[in-house]
Amino acid sequence: MSLTQKNSIVSSYLKMHGPSLATHEHVSVEQMRSGLDGGTMVLLGNPAHKNVSVTLIGQPGRVKVNANIGTSPMINNVEMELQKLRLAEKAGAHTVMDLSTAGDLDEVRVRILAESPLPLGTVPLYSVAQPYVARGEDPSDFSTAELLEEIEKEAEQGVDFMTLHCGVTAKAARLGSDGRRVLGIVSRGGSLLARWMKRHGKENPMLEHYDELLKICLKHNVTISLGDGLRPGAGADAGDAAQWEEVSVLGDLARQALEYGVQAMIEGPGHVPLHLVQSQIQGIKRLTNNAPLYVLGPLTTDAAAGYDHIAGAIGGAQAAYFGADFLCYLTPAEHVTLPGPEDVWDGVKASLIAAQSAETALGRPWAVERDLAISKARAALDWDAMAANALDPHTLAKRRKDFHKEKECAMCGSFCAIRMLEGLEPEGGCKKS
Repeated sequence: MSLTQKNSIVSSYLKMHGPSLATHEHVSVEQMRSGLDGGTMVLLGNPAHKNVSVTLIGQPGRVKVNANIGTSPMINNVEMELQKLRLAEKAGAHTVMDLSTAGDLDEVRVRILAESPLPLGTVPLYSVAQPYVARGEDPSDFSTAELLEEIEKEAEQGVDFMTLHCGVTAKAARLGSDGRRVLGIVSRGGSLLARWMKRHGKENPMLEHYDELLKICLKHNVTISLGDGLRPGAGADAGDAAQWEEVSVLGDLARQALEYGVQAMIEGPGHVPLHLVQSQIQGIKRLTNNAPLYVLGPLTTDAAAGYDHIAGAIGGAQAAYFGADFLCYLTPAEHVTLPGPEDVWDGVKASLIAAQSAETALGRPWAVERDLAISKARAALDWDAMAANALDPHTLAKRRKDFHKEKECAMCGSFCAIRMLEGLEPEGGCKKS
């Protein structure tokens, strides 16, 4: 049986939303069905998430962008997170992830689900460890039962996709923390599981109880985002043994999920030098049977603190061109502090630029047409049309505010190159005497 036969929720979504999705994504319903059955596409949408915007992830559909929000132990303001949620949606994000690690995590999650139709992703491991941290206890003291209960609770609440670090094996954790790496394990989930395995002397509980996770996820159509707990956190660590050990396991887990009827995507690398992006993306895709690839950046330089949204957009454009399907944004706050509302806006826009750049290079009609339309609008000095086709019309209007009545931009004014040749005969012509 195919995935769409085993997963009644996906089958139902395909019937209800297939035609409209096909039009928006510029693919046919049959292409979507084939992609879902082959595990190269997923349809995000948990029926318990009321009014969820069912979202397709997987090329040749549109490249999607995710925005991370959530509290931290040092900055815990639920209202600010909801403001960031609204800004992410307004900026054009296709999904959000709640990465909260402080406060009432259930409250934050439930309010996000109630206030936004964007598919919501979470990392259940954070919610399991957070009470231990709050009590000053070891965060790795949680039990397997607690972990499974948390995953089931979040599925029942309506979470649409979950990062589950099932591929962080004891072997991979050793490879990532034995001193070979410049920066060790940088994933919070990966590090937490590595600590849990070392202290308890057992294999990763998510891997050992994978069948139980699949059962929960199938019931609620929760897409498993197979976490990259051993992703490189420094460019020098990209493509090392720990990373590829995990990726090879993730490929097998994605295959098992597909056979069970559960949708799965793969989370990809973090820091990858520019010349390695192509081999990283294509290598991950090959080892995971072309499952949808969800990448953080990748960041093409480690030295962009304060500007990591730019480093991530450079890598994201390359990654999407070579096959990544889903870009997780980075903000100017990455590696430094919790993002604020303006950071969220900048991060979403940077990733949308990356997606647009990749899709234009791939010849996707909607992207090529957009670039052409704004170029024609510039030729005509048609500012309304420019705004209509800009990825950020809000910032365009803000920049032009003081000179919005002028035909030319304030950079050139009467030196406008476009207007310089107005009224002259075309090249080669001559005026009659």
